[in-house]
Amino acid sequence: MKKLLLFDIDGTILNMKMGLSKNIFIDTFFDIYGCSISIEQMPRFSGNTDLQILNQMADTVGLDKELIPKLINDFWDLKLERFKEYCTKEYIDLVPGVEELLHNLSQNDEYHLALVTGNSRKNAYQKLSSYGLDKYFSDGAFGCENPDRNTLPLMAINRVNKRIKKEVYSNCNTCIIGDTLSDVLAAKTNNLKVVIIANKSDHLLFSQNQTDSIMTDFLDTDYFFNEMDRISN
Repeated sequence: MKKLLLFDIDGTILNMKMGLSKNIFIDTFFDIYGCSISIEQMPRFSGNTDLQILNQMADTVGLDKELIPKLINDFWDLKLERFKEYCTKEYIDLVPGVEELLHNLSQNDEYHLALVTGNSRKNAYQKLSSYGLDKYFSDGAFGCENPDRNTLPLMAINRVNKRIKKEVYSNCNTCIIGDTLSDVLAAKTNNLKVVIIANKSDHLLFSQNQTDSIMTDFLDTDYFFNEMDRISN
């Protein structure tokens, strides 16, 4: 059976230098919406969508929510320009083994790759392009499209089916690859399988939350493929 793998980005494919993303959000929020927010007031980023983060920032400083959509494209564009400076190998590290895994998956007709990420669309591809990994993902759903991460998997599945002009993928043959409990929730809300990349110290937490498979990295590609076969049966 063909399988659709929906990859998260941050913490799953790559890791950006700590603190950069929050500082870029803070500076861009001030320049576009004219409101200051401290690093201590910033919401949690892990597992959240960019639009969710922006809405939470607005709530924290009392910004009228109606202003958010009016200037949202300016916000995304300026944030992208600021991220570009840091989308280099100096500031971004890959999760071990992910380059080889994505290459192998792209050569395997049994698998189709897409994104489900909290990043805005342009930011997602900008981050991936720092290592040339953007070429593996032609479809997906993004954190600029809906603040609710649980809506993104179905959006991505529909886009993939539309692109290939066949109803090949559904919750029966789709798996989320992520790194947070938000990824687990998004998977289970949509009746999908989920593979989590996590430190060994967090394995128990994820095993207690309906995670189908847990790995620390992608170095053992044979193990990854064996796990995909196991959880698909």
